[in-house]
Amino acid sequence: MSIEVAYNLKDFIKLSETLYMMITVAEYVIKQISLSYKKKAFLKIIEFLKDPIFLSYPYELDHYMVKTVRQSTFIANTYRYIVGCCVVLYLVYPMVDHKSLPFPFPLELGVYRYFMYAFQIVTVGIGAWNNSSIDTLTTSLMGISAAQLDILYEKIIRIQNEAPENGNKNDKNVLKVLRQCVKHHNAIIQLSASIKMYRYIKFMVYIFIIGTINSQFIMLLNYIIILMIQLFIYCWYGNEIMIKSVQIGEACYKIDWYNRDKSVGQFLFIIMERSKRPLTVTTVKLSTLSLTSFKSLLQWSYSCLTLLLKMYQDPNNKELI
Repeated sequence: MSIEVAYNLKDFIKLSETLYMMITVAEYVIKQISLSYKKKAFLKIIEFLKDPIFLSYPYELDHYMVKTVRQSTFIANTYRYIVGCCVVLYLVYPMVDHKSLPFPFPLELGVYRYFMYAFQIVTVGIGAWNNSSIDTLTTSLMGISAAQLDILYEKIIRIQNEAPENGNKNDKNVLKVLRQCVKHHNAIIQLSASIKMYRYIKFMVYIFIIGTINSQFIMLLNYIIILMIQLFIYCWYGNEIMIKSVQIGEACYKIDWYNRDKSVGQFLFIIMERSKRPLTVTTVKLSTLSLTSFKSLLQWSYSCLTLLLKMYQDPNNKELI
């Protein structure tokens, strides 16, 4: 693909066709290398999830974890189905567009063209499956963090309901629960900080030829939908963690700490102070994953696309194309 890019530097359309797939493959390779390099850290996260502190909640609150598991399973199955459709389109579109291979290859293959065709489809299928698995695995961990924040919120709220009256005996029970809540909160913060996004924003170049709708247009449209879903899942889970981490501090204000022992107020103060700074998941420490950043990315992408289309349609820019 690098050879194809160098060969078609002056052909803007062919260059964009090669670049969008090349960048996708490059991103997948980077994610695989990052995951392999951080394998020990990832295994530590899995072991950390077995800590009893994450199970220190009443059985009736388990519905938060059940909801997260079902949600993650549904997202994973839907996402993989769409990715599978994209792979099928890559299998079919060269036949419809009368191209020799799904992806550009600079050398003449002769009778070995069919072997290369099968090789490209199989490798793309394996890569797409692994890529989607990495994405859904990471978002599932983010979902667990969000569910644990919901559970912690309910545990703090229940303190007021289970021990509504002031008294030495009640305050001892409250202190015992609050100590556990502080440990639980610290564990969630540690878990969220461990989820690092080794993702690189793709600089996508989409060229839509006005008035032309062919198999490649449908394939690119499917590809764009996958990218938008991929980004939305990450940003949505990141946004959930941010919102729910702030709500922990709000739960502390619902307890009548002013009528209780001084130690109760101290533990609540610790939790509230830790909740002032929302938990965030960042991508390579450059951008915070949230719905706001997703909206900004869409606006930026649309502006770039509009500019590219204007350059493509402007007769004065033909020499650049």
